[in-house]
Amino acid sequence: MEKFQIVVSRLCKYMAVVAGTALVLVMLLTVLDVILRYFGHPILGVYDLVALGGAIVIGFSLPYAAERKVHVFMEMIQQAQGKRLKQVLLVVTRLIALLISIIVAWHLVRLGQGFRETGEASLTVQIVYYPIAIGLGVCFLGQALVYFVQIFKGASGGENE
Repeated sequence: MEKFQIVVSRLCKYMAVVAGTALVLVMLLTVLDVILRYFGHPILGVYDLVALGGAIVIGFSLPYAAERKVHVFMEMIQQAQGKRLKQVLLVVTRLIALLISIIVAWHLVRLGQGFRETGEASLTVQIVYYPIAIGLGVCFLGQALVYFVQIFKGASGGENE
């Protein structure tokens, strides 16, 4: 299980790098558009690019955020309880989050397949949507892997909030 945890952790870090890179590119694109707009030459489709870049930033940062435990999980209830109940609550909350992540991942991949079949694309610059939808599905699957590791560690008593 230790090797699996290391692989999941590395995957989260790589996904965070993708999110950070997308964030920097979206920021640079926005600044460049503002400057060029001032001179009367705005970038065509910048709104589409920023929106899709934002989806990439959010989606690819989810697994890393889950691994670092920056999401909110019933912390107030856990503060007042004993060690055994904290362990049970950790497993239950992570199990719920795991199931939700798997469901969202599955639906995003199905949505991406539908986009591919219909050829759905952005209106301005015709960027196809299916790779982004499928990529976000993979992000939620990565988040589910993080929760799986946390459940395993929590059930064995190896992880405390």
